[in-house]
Amino acid sequence: MAIKLDVNQRVQVSRTTSGDAKREYYPSRIEEITNDAIFIAEPLDGTVPVYLRLGEEIEVFFNTEAGTFRFTSKVLQRLERNIRMVKISKPETFTKSNRRDFFRLKVFIPFYFRVLPEATFNYGHPHKQEDLKKTILDKQLALDETGKQEGIVKDLSGGGLLAAVSEKSGLKLGDHLEMWLPLDNEGVYVWGDVVRILHNPDATKYNVDVGIHFSKIEEKVRDQIISHVLSLQRELLQKGALE
Repeated sequence: MAIKLDVNQRVQVSRTTSGDAKREYYPSRIEEITNDAIFIAEPLDGTVPVYLRLGEEIEVFFNTEAGTFRFTSKVLQRLERNIRMVKISKPETFTKSNRRDFFRLKVFIPFYFRVLPEATFNYGHPHKQEDLKKTILDKQLALDETGKQEGIVKDLSGGGLLAAVSEKSGLKLGDHLEMWLPLDNEGVYVWGDVVRILHNPDATKYNVDVGIHFSKIEEKVRDQIISHVLSLQRELLQKGALE
């Protein structure tokens, strides 16, 4: 199967200067393709535009039926038409990637979380997955547990999520969280770190956007999340609901 790029194709952009452990992946979309360049929508970090410097080298990842691929490119120009765009160099080759966890999809999923004491976090990740599947979707049971709070997942990937929570939650950078996510009628249980906080004054109940990295997660759980994201993405594409 020939690998090619298409207009309106969703991609993820990453800075090549970041180490893999700290690397961030920002969603974007191909707006135009010419003989020597590609125009992509300005990438976003949650709701914040990502500033890419002229001449900066980046990596671009995309999905096809044959798997996940990447290519290296260079920022050539920033411009604004009907939307803000970035002109990047057109690649000569694509490389297959074994990374899928960075593909994020906008979702609307209620979830529950609790801040973990430092000592609890340091002593490892408990294996409660099977027991949680029996209870997590019972909202009242979840809310009765001490310290449990709730929010809305706004985008999701195998590497982490962006959630909207109340400022009353008191979350701060570096907090360790245990989280319960209802996916495909099943609950998944993961631990994560708060890596980003963005205040959203236009919102009412959930007025803080929180970026969370899955710091302690079983690989079978990560695979379950990735499978959910890719399945939902295919479903939305088939329905024409994903631009």
